[in-house]
Amino acid sequence: MEQTQDPVNRLFAFVTEFAQAMLAKSGEFYPFGGSISESGKIAGASGATEDGSEHPSAQEVYRLLTAGLASTASGNDVAAVALVANVTIPAELEAVSDNGIRVHVEAPGFARMVYVPYEVLPGEEPSIRLHDPIAVEVAPEFFVSTRS
Repeated sequence: MEQTQDPVNRLFAFVTEFAQAMLAKSGEFYPFGGSISESGKIAGASGATEDGSEHPSAQEVYRLLTAGLASTASGNDVAAVALVANVTIPAELEAVSDNGIRVHVEAPGFARMVYVPYEVLPGEEPSIRLHDPIAVEVAPEFFVSTRS
């Protein structure tokens, strides 16, 4: 587990900061993903729809990213992957805000949905205040079988 923690933390920080920047700029974002190699190189992933639609549904983009990240995770040099969406946090998690960045982050032997509650702070240039993340263990979807 110790080997995966640093790449997981680095990837989580990267995608969360990007989501925060997109929220500050546009007030929303389409789902996106990323991966980190064993050597520490981070790569982004976006979902282009099959029909090339300029305004695809967020659900379609999420579905395409899920398939793409599953393929990415099967590579030998991939330490972790993350799939990110702008969501309403489930009430049972009792978050400080309903708005959240949800990061589905996985590495071999590690799978979590991490919800980062946020609020938009008003001003001439709105900023996004992130709150403490809430992690929920989930069944692996990308690293279904752990590599040896």
